[in-house]
Amino acid sequence: MSGESSASGEGPNAAVVVGVVFSAIVTLTVIAYTVTVSAVNLLTVDLLAYPIGGVAPFVVITGAILTIPIMIPTALISMKRLG
Repeated sequence: MSGESSASGEGPNAAVVVGVVFSAIVTLTVIAYTVTVSAVNLLTVDLLAYPIGGVAPFVVITGAILTIPIMIPTALISMKRLG
């Protein structure tokens, strides 16, 4: 059947699956964070002349919020691939 693992009963190596999924999601998150920080810097500091000290908390909060899409998909995709 299509949902069964190999005849030996062994599935994919858990460490490899979690590592690959985690790496892919972290890479995408770093790209998203970089784009966000660049956009915020361009719009607020360069264009609107806000002080950097006023914008810095937004950048820190954005980084904290972006940890959520790292952990949840890693867990869900890993569980699906290992299950």
